Formats: sequence, structure tokens, C-alpha cells
Amino acid sequence: MVSVVNSDVRSNAGSAKRRILQATVSALARDGLDGLSIRRVAAEAGVSIGGVQHHYGSRNALLVGASEFITEQFKERAARLSESSVGNRPVDAFVAFCQLLANAESDSPNERGAEASIVWLWYAAQATRPGAVAEAFTAAWAETERYLQSRLAILFPTCDSGQEAGYLLSLLDGLAVARATDSARMPPERARAIIQRHFTRLTALTVT
Repeated sequence: MVSVVNSDVRSNAGSAKRRILQATVSALARDGLDGLSIRRVAAEAGVSIGGVQHHYGSRNALLVGASEFITEQFKERAARLSESSVGNRPVDAFVAFCQLLANAESDSPNERGAEASIVWLWYAAQATRPGAVAEAFTAAWAETERYLQSRLAILFPTCDSGQEAGYLLSLLDGLAVARATDSARMPPERARAIIQRHFTRLTALTVT
């Protein structure tokens, strides 16, 4: 009986934490960083202020938690994309991953992707100040670049994978920003065309 109760408690705690993070993402996407507060997140998540503070004691902690939450969601979507890409050429699967990173999937407009891009923008803005947010942002950025470099080294072995990873990440980040802030100018099909042009160029440069 005790183990069941403890399991229920952990499950409820996990559910509350997820609601808090989803409420934080929604608040950031809707109201921006100035509109983010523990009180507002508590009301939107349906938990007490103390419940929010138990997990996230400050607005910055909420911001970092929200960014980690959308990162985990992104990884889950990327894993599903990888499974659905079985049988495709490896480079095609990688291009599809890059489209996901730029919020330019073929089934866009994607509300979750737009929310993620907006949260990441606020995260980046807050990371301009030294502290825990900046450290977490730098670590996440470095992890993403390392992954891109590892895939580029396999798919395009004659390229400078380090330089190309930095270039590609900058391109994808810029597209994600444009998709979040000016979707009329940068609709998903235009973003996908830009990504495809980049890989066409890279393929031409690396053909021996």
C-alpha cells in the first residue's frame, strides 16, 4: 500500500510540474517575459503559488524550466521523425530534422513549433545577462551544434564539419526567428526551400 501511495504522489507531482511548465510556455508565447510571473503561472496551471515555488523559485528558473521542457518535446518529435524516415536516404532524414529545428515542417503551420521558437527567443534575450540562464543557454546551444557537426561529418565527410555546423545552426536559428516573428515573410515553404538550397550547395561542394 505504501509503495502505491508513493507512486501516486510522484505521479501527481510530475503532473503538476508538467502543468506548470506548459503554463509557463503558454504565458511566454502569449505575454512575453514581462508577463511571466509565478502568480500568473500558478493560476494558469491550477496549482498554488507555493506549488510553483516548490519546483521553480524564480522567474528565471521558470524560464530555464520552460526551455528544457520544449527541448524535451522537440527531442520526442525528432525521434518520431527519425522513425518515420526509415527507408529514406540519410541526408533526406537530416534535412527533415533541420526543417523541424527551423519550425518549417511540411505540416506547418505548427503551433507547438511557433511556441517553442518564441520561448527560445525570450530565453536567448535573458541569456545576454551573466548567470544561470546564460549558462544553461550556452550548454544547450553547444549540444545542438555538436549534434549537427556529428551528422555532417558522417553525411559529408569531406567538409569542415565544425565550420559547417556553425553555419547551419546560424541559418536554422535565423529561420526559426523569422518563422516566429514574421511568418508572412517567411512561410514554411520558403524556409524549407532555403534549407534545401543550403544542402544542394553543400552537396555540390563536397562531391569529389
